[in-house]
Amino acid sequence: MLAWLVVLVVALSGAGATAVAVVEVNRAEERYAAQLMDRYDDDVERAVTAQASVFANTLTDLAAAVGAQDELTAVGFAEIMSGLNRQRLPGASGIAFVVPATDAQTAAVQAEWQRAGATDLRLTPAGGAAEHLYIVLDRPFDGAASLAGRDLSVTPQLVEAVHVAGRTGAFTIGAAYVLMKDRGLPVAQQQSSFTVSMPVLGRAGTPDAGALRGWLVMGVRGGDFLDQVLHLEARGAVHIRLSDASTTPAQTIAAVTAGTALAGDRLRRGHTLTVGQRRWDLSLTPTTRLLGATDRRLALMTGLGGAALSVLLTALVAILAGARNRAMAQVDEATTALRRDIARRKATEELLRERELELRRLALHDPLTGLANRILLRERVQHALDTHARSGHVFAVLFIDLDGFKQVNDSLGHAAGDALLRQVSTRLAQCVRASDTVSRYGGDEFAVLAEQLAAAEDALVTAERILAAVPVPYDLDGTTVTVSASVGIALNADHLTTDDILRAADEAMYRAKTSGKDRAVLASGF
Repeated sequence: MLAWLVVLVVALSGAGATAVAVVEVNRAEERYAAQLMDRYDDDVERAVTAQASVFANTLTDLAAAVGAQDELTAVGFAEIMSGLNRQRLPGASGIAFVVPATDAQTAAVQAEWQRAGATDLRLTPAGGAAEHLYIVLDRPFDGAASLAGRDLSVTPQLVEAVHVAGRTGAFTIGAAYVLMKDRGLPVAQQQSSFTVSMPVLGRAGTPDAGALRGWLVMGVRGGDFLDQVLHLEARGAVHIRLSDASTTPAQTIAAVTAGTALAGDRLRRGHTLTVGQRRWDLSLTPTTRLLGATDRRLALMTGLGGAALSVLLTALVAILAGARNRAMAQVDEATTALRRDIARRKATEELLRERELELRRLALHDPLTGLANRILLRERVQHALDTHARSGHVFAVLFIDLDGFKQVNDSLGHAAGDALLRQVSTRLAQCVRASDTVSRYGGDEFAVLAEQLAAAEDALVTAERILAAVPVPYDLDGTTVTVSASVGIALNADHLTTDDILRAADEAMYRAKTSGKDRAVLASGF
């Protein structure tokens, strides 16, 4: 009787221990799934925010370039937009320049833009609108026909977006709707889309300085946007939904689906993002594929091992009393080893991502100052030669060498010299326009590429700002130092190559240095 009682106790103990082990392993799997969802959530949020920043920066730069034109023409618009494509702007259907006009102004506006090169332009006003919003110039990215001449005032979501952009003078994202060019498609092929817009203001120094000339408007198909930006982030394991939270109720812009969604809120994640003066809700829902990726069948293996161990302990309780403890210890060690492997794998993946981003940045940027390096500068000078030659516009390359830097570096050490170079790079960036390129060319030499200049004298104005900004004293850990700058300026010309312009700017800088320093010299022949 006692023996049966011992057998029963051992059997019950074995069953209880097995159940506890299975519960603990299941909890570990749930924690791992939650960690995966947190990582997906962070990656997706960064991807959407980064792409929204690309849209904002691109339209801001384009609006500045368009606004800098004294008289915008169809050819000039095409040249400014020539570098854009759907790879750089995921989901974008095209970009258009939109101008306002009343019924009484329509004929005059049409004639004005026909003279500007849009010879086939025919403005088609929409009935009932007090003010029309006409597309006068556009650049499709999707192979669709041009929408030039269309009146966008029939689309309330777009009207609201451009008016907000006009009032605030800032990049604006509109509410979700179906693009005009997609409304003829079958309903199943129509995508919920949105527009991004940026006001174009007159350039300073012109009669309409600061006045609203119109808007740059870009349509973005939500489904294509998510496919290109977030499909990789989904990794086939989560549903991703992007919704417009600025409307009531919230309207879905697009979604990426993968597998069968899981019920319940335990593993769901979400964020509310503010982009382009609009609130977007980003939600992530796990799928059965996520659980499949995290299910390593440890619970089943633990259960089977525990059952086998219980049988052995029941049959051979005296002989195998110590075997049970060893078996359970092995299960714990296996679980610990698997967790360590997961941690190492996550750390390796994160390190690889960081190295990839670092290599991309180091290839084209100076590691000390974060400015463009000479490789990126040469590429942009060559691009400027190609584009400015067709339009007849002027650009300049300014070479800048610091006067007195060697004395600071020798007396205070390389760390102080590096700190000084970083402060100088910040000041140089503040002296130029957002569309200009500031580069660290090497050592204490910097270079500036100033594009789309109205006149050659604008390069001298930029040089004067640099000469005024650089000599302001610097604080290097309590030590005040002062340096000045010698600036050499070279302008583009039809017969010059990239090497010619860079060499001319460098030689002009050395003439500035040898003629007394703290001055700007224009390269000979310019």
